[in-house]
Amino acid sequence: MASVPLARPVGRAIPPRPGARHAGFRPDIQGLRAFAVVVVILDHVFRWPAGGFVGVDVFFVISGFLITGLLFKEHERIGYVSFVDFYRRRARRILPMAVLVLVSTYLAASLLFLGERVRSTAWDALWAGLFAANWRFASVGTDYWQNDGPVSPLRHYWSLAVEEQFYVVWPVLLVLVLGMAAWRGRYGSRARQVAGAALGAVVVGSIGFAFWEVANSPTTAYFSAFSRAWELGVGALLAVAAPWLARIPAPARPVLQWLGLIGLVVSVLTITAQTPFPVPGAFLPVLSTALVIAGGVDGQRLMFLLTNPAARYVGDVSYSLYLWHFPLLILVGAALPDGGYVTPLLVLGGTALLSVLSYHLVEDPIRRSSWLERRPAGAPRRRTGAALVRRVAGLVALAATVAAVATVALRSPSPTVTAEATAVTSQDELAAQIRTALDATDWPVLTPAVGELGTLGFTHGDGRGCRPAARDGNDCAVPTPRPRRLAFVVGDSIATAWLPLVRKALEPAGWVVQDLTYAGCPFLAADTASPIETITRTCPGHREVVRRLVKELKPELVIVSNAYRQRFVGAGGNASIPEWERATRIAREEWLAGARNVVGIQPPPVGLDPRTCITRLSAPRDCVSALSAEYRSYATADRRLWSVPGSRHIATTDWFCASGRCPIFVAGVIVRRDANHVTAEYARKLAPLLEEALEPVLKGMQD
Repeated sequence: MASVPLARPVGRAIPPRPGARHAGFRPDIQGLRAFAVVVVILDHVFRWPAGGFVGVDVFFVISGFLITGLLFKEHERIGYVSFVDFYRRRARRILPMAVLVLVSTYLAASLLFLGERVRSTAWDALWAGLFAANWRFASVGTDYWQNDGPVSPLRHYWSLAVEEQFYVVWPVLLVLVLGMAAWRGRYGSRARQVAGAALGAVVVGSIGFAFWEVANSPTTAYFSAFSRAWELGVGALLAVAAPWLARIPAPARPVLQWLGLIGLVVSVLTITAQTPFPVPGAFLPVLSTALVIAGGVDGQRLMFLLTNPAARYVGDVSYSLYLWHFPLLILVGAALPDGGYVTPLLVLGGTALLSVLSYHLVEDPIRRSSWLERRPAGAPRRRTGAALVRRVAGLVALAATVAAVATVALRSPSPTVTAEATAVTSQDELAAQIRTALDATDWPVLTPAVGELGTLGFTHGDGRGCRPAARDGNDCAVPTPRPRRLAFVVGDSIATAWLPLVRKALEPAGWVVQDLTYAGCPFLAADTASPIETITRTCPGHREVVRRLVKELKPELVIVSNAYRQRFVGAGGNASIPEWERATRIAREEWLAGARNVVGIQPPPVGLDPRTCITRLSAPRDCVSALSAEYRSYATADRRLWSVPGSRHIATTDWFCASGRCPIFVAGVIVRRDANHVTAEYARKLAPLLEEALEPVLKGMQD
């Protein structure tokens, strides 16, 4: 019986240096890497081209092709695949730069960010270091309250995690398949056929699972190794089929490569963030990449566009470029919130400089070294003077960079101390406080603590929806006997954020305030789409529960508040203002007809997220937002909708802004916990103003 050893013999000589060029080197693949990393960086920095993120899919196919090709060549050359050698090569290739960027990013983040964001970055670094970042970000992406939070400077590590998870399984599967083929006496092309069949099953299974996951949990599908495995599998199939691809007629090869390159260009120009991914969205870029690779299998007549010296060099440093660009984008953007064109210039320049330095000082020297190789007994440890100088120079450069960041960062004190929130007595008093905040040049003592904003949650389990529609929701049944003064609060998370204000204004007067809100589910007569698929599916049932409670209990007061910008199911983008207005009007006239009084509270203006804009380097002016034209248009429609008999509109713009400008804090109280949800502290500060606004309604009820 033939066998496939799992590791090479102990006495085997050390192989040639891993980084050396070999006869099978593909310069066109370096050009593909250059294309992939350039479109990814352009998409992230300039948000153009819209489909630039498909560069990651190009990397997946390339990786599957190269790694599988190396495994097959090793098996054909020495008769087995050495797991030890394989993972040793992966460690030399991946770990040095990955760890360098992780450590540097965390150090910079700890000097720039505050509190919870630093802790979150530390967790991101840990998950990324364990090559499990994709599951970390999939989990965050399916959490409503983290979904729109500050972007992690390490989010791009998800793709490395997918690759490494694939390579935990694929070499083992390949060894088993080749071992089975050898056991049955099948060698050469027959073994490749068996491996191709097994790999084809993996690809088909992954595509099928991806379709299911995209339909049920699109965010998880995007990051999932199971939904992405087929992309690496396509590259691996190309490597398995290499002997047959080499027979493609020479005149057809350039045609294949040009078709593939055209397909890639079409992909980055036509695919958008709304395209379902990874299926069917990744089909075109994956198949296009496969055409380019297949057309160059024999290494002849390769496209100059992909093999010229510039493209090859960018391909050489593509790994460093990919790792450095995203942390710089997030960190520089946070340090210079009003940087304008300076920010992308610094990001691109810093990415190029750090990538070139780290490639020549860290990545390439270590990849070419004998690090992790077993030395034969008695062999001297090799360390050339030049290599030592390069390593020392790299460490000095890193230390100097960290020291420079620290020097700048420590110039500003950390605005993390908390103050007490005091309720205002009038709109005039609040307006004066807002103007003072707009003129501030230094951070005052703030509440809640800036570093804890990311951990803030709603009290009493608010905003979870109603059972049984929302499986993990609240029991929305009203206490018996029915309270004499019953107030319902309905709407999405905007209404949830108002609950501390409503409770403080009404409960001292004997009202029972019932939370009927559901974060991500606006109280509109339309099927709305939440970023969280579970909420999208649950929302219609929750609305039915609320409608039934209003009809049966006929509350004395219903308070409604929703975010303005909404997406309707089946729509290509956000609903128009007339569509939103129509859905709101139907909900008011038909769904709330049983309520004695209905009040619509205008949502807060959307502004900068304090978790992003308040840093150790920022000033209060960096967090001032301006009222947008879109918000003003919605506000006009909102006022028109609720200013009719039987309902009342409460305008809130003046609670947040003066002359169209809105500070992030007022009298030391942080206004928003994120881009559009009022903090509980600020909501309670506004309670006297809500009492004043509700006075005509409450007085009319007493009459």
